[in-house]
Amino acid sequence: MKSPAIPQPTRPGDIVGLILQNASSTASTRKLITFGQIFAAGQLAENHTLQADIGGHTEPVQMDIKNRYPDHSVKFAILTLAAPPLAASSSVPVMLREMPAALAARDVDLSADLAQHDLRITVTFQDGKAPVTIDAARLLAASIADHTASDWLAGPLATEKRVSQRIAGSLRLVLDLRAYTNGSLDADIQFNNDIAMRQHGGTARYGVTIMQAGKVIIALPPIVQYQYQDWHTIIRSDGRSTINVMHDVAAMERAYAIPAFDLGYGIDDQIIASDSKAIAEPGWDRPLAADGVSRYMPTTGGRDDIGPTTAANAAWLISQNPTSAVYAIGQADAAGAVPWHMFDLRTGQFLTLTDYPTLWADTRGGPGSYTMGLTQPVDQKNLSWTADNAHEPDLSFIPYMLTGRRYYLDQMDAEASWDELSAWPAATARKGGQGIVVGPGNQVRGSAWSLRSLAEAAYIDPDGSASQAYFETMLDHNLAYLVSEIPKWTAEQGETTGYLPGAYGAPGAMAPWQQDFFATTIGLIAARGHPAAVKILNWEENFIAGRFLSSAAGFNPRDGIAYNLIVFDVAKQQDLTSWRAIEQYTAMAGESNGNSWQHSQGYYGQTALAALASFINATDSNRAKTAYHWLAGSGAPFIDPASLARTPQYWIVPLRPTP
Repeated sequence: MKSPAIPQPTRPGDIVGLILQNASSTASTRKLITFGQIFAAGQLAENHTLQADIGGHTEPVQMDIKNRYPDHSVKFAILTLAAPPLAASSSVPVMLREMPAALAARDVDLSADLAQHDLRITVTFQDGKAPVTIDAARLLAASIADHTASDWLAGPLATEKRVSQRIAGSLRLVLDLRAYTNGSLDADIQFNNDIAMRQHGGTARYGVTIMQAGKVIIALPPIVQYQYQDWHTIIRSDGRSTINVMHDVAAMERAYAIPAFDLGYGIDDQIIASDSKAIAEPGWDRPLAADGVSRYMPTTGGRDDIGPTTAANAAWLISQNPTSAVYAIGQADAAGAVPWHMFDLRTGQFLTLTDYPTLWADTRGGPGSYTMGLTQPVDQKNLSWTADNAHEPDLSFIPYMLTGRRYYLDQMDAEASWDELSAWPAATARKGGQGIVVGPGNQVRGSAWSLRSLAEAAYIDPDGSASQAYFETMLDHNLAYLVSEIPKWTAEQGETTGYLPGAYGAPGAMAPWQQDFFATTIGLIAARGHPAAVKILNWEENFIAGRFLSSAAGFNPRDGIAYNLIVFDVAKQQDLTSWRAIEQYTAMAGESNGNSWQHSQGYYGQTALAALASFINATDSNRAKTAYHWLAGSGAPFIDPASLARTPQYWIVPLRPTP
């Protein structure tokens, strides 16, 4: 299954197309909807706004801009518009069109709307503490008065503000309150047991009752929520929307917002069937549910939640199917259950190395390790979750980009914050507050996924926010570190230079597929224009492409996707500096493919193609093109379309045809 053809710009002023699909088996009424939208650099100029051509008639669009490019054109915005009535299972084309910004209209009055809905949340504790009831309208009024309410959407179609209140210990309530111009209310109600570095905190045991207009709409039995876990539920006064927004994913790829997934073939229909079955299970999307995410992240093997993004997110992007959307969003909800949320009540953001340069969020952190530990360590004894950066899923970046919902931005930031905090602070590793997560003490795949988290947060955290500034700094530190190490690594690796050193369980060995993971991360950062990432990518090219082009130097190109390559002589304590030596040692270790693919029976061909495509898209590398064509035609296992359609997170391709 693949996305239908999305309307393309054809007239002056056309910007980007969409499709609005009624995913229900019954007709839908006119409904205000909100979603995220990426734009290309220079596409939507400063002081311009949008209107929507929907099936031949024009609708106003509220545009809440979150990010701009250096030329001040819009990069990312959250859009609100009215979807027209649609027959069951039908759709309508939309073209977003540029127009000069009009005079500002009056914003929707959130306070007045909220007062009409009388939203109240009661938390009933299991340890004898008195119940706590929060009147949302009163909390909003008090937060506006003391200037702690933060704006998210503001305009004539929708207004959204965030308010919060500490409940007890490390538990806080966060409300993202959204009012639409038709009087309807959306409330994203978050129970975040994530306050860190305070005297009091720990496991919270409580029940929840949510009332609206005097009626109980949600009543949950007691929940056991460990510290550093979050969960949320969304209350919609006019019901859940059945409108599926189908984006122009190809346009997002051309803007380098996401990797360039293949959009021509589609995903295996069994993915959607499996997603549908999972969604129908009784425990789906319950508070702290896993929703298909591996709770024990160190679990090895080919997993659907591992890759440049998750299989769920890739399937959503490629198919734009409503079931795929629900499944991927469910996994972004599940991100809340991972105990990597460490919130600083003083700063209003997740913990940073700026404030805690020696903090180590590992259970080993503390005076015994010459570091600062969490005031309350993660309760790894009782938790069913174990986080691990070497097997870290990318759960929230794409859901935030496509929905614009602030909760998913929080999830993305929490994960990126944890990537820094969980790294060993030693001068030989994280380098304290420098935040180096790509050093040789980390597994290369851990470096790949940690750097990806930093890059995503730096890319899409709102402009001017403290979080954006922090993650941009951490990303810059890591890229500068990599550039500074290139001369040393080049001298050590000789003619095979271009692979990142890292911890690995097999003595003397290196995993090419982990290098591919890292290359996909660096490739997208480079494509977005980061000069340091381009330098790193140009250095990596010698290995990433060269392993398929060095047969004259004595290296078997089939071993370019072997599970292991031997790159170090353990007995002599020497690096192997030639292609011929690596091939000889790999063969002696029984790791060479020879004339077969016996050591490549996995996704290793897929990851190599993804890495080479990332090079091509970022630098137009001729060597990467040659290597890509050789591998694509080599007959390597699992690189045929049917196989790739089952693991779409690895199906990254060149954006433009390669001769």
